[in-house]
Amino acid sequence: MSPRCPFRLAVASTMVAAGLAFGAPASASVTYDPATQIGFVDRGDVRKAFGWTDEVLASRAPDIAFDHNFWTDDTYSVSCAGKAFVVVHQREFGRLALTGAPESHRGRGAAGYGGKLKGFRLTGAHAGISGTSMPPTVGQPCPRDREPSPTIGRARLVSSATGWSLAAGFGDVSRELLRQPSGKR
Repeated sequence: MSPRCPFRLAVASTMVAAGLAFGAPASASVTYDPATQIGFVDRGDVRKAFGWTDEVLASRAPDIAFDHNFWTDDTYSVSCAGKAFVVVHQREFGRLALTGAPESHRGRGAAGYGGKLKGFRLTGAHAGISGTSMPPTVGQPCPRDREPSPTIGRARLVSSATGWSLAAGFGDVSRELLRQPSGKR
């Protein structure tokens, strides 16, 4: 198992590609298609995200991992003992581990192999994990911070919002490069 990807579950990209929209990059040097998980991340964007010098980035380039994260958040109006409040419930969530290869100015390959590091070519997902969770419903315990009653008396879906993000990771540190809410229903 690779240290860059702690999980190895196959996920069909068609499951997550449906309904996801293009997002505007944080800078002009990141191009990314969330439907295909293909794109290019300029070295400057990774340097800025982590606060690294060119030398540090070049030495760590082979170990940088990229992830495509996605979610659906539902907003509910919930009441306990007649007191109403809003609960945001993360119904769907997941992460796709992307294949990202360092690219030099003289062609593909890590820095030190033929030229200065240009950036990272993203060529799709190679692993992933996703999940769903149950929404708040009548009879469930009230959220801990809203305990006027032991159970939920009413729960009504108000809206849903989907989104995705592109993140770069090194070791235990992850930095978001792009974030796009895809819309509300």
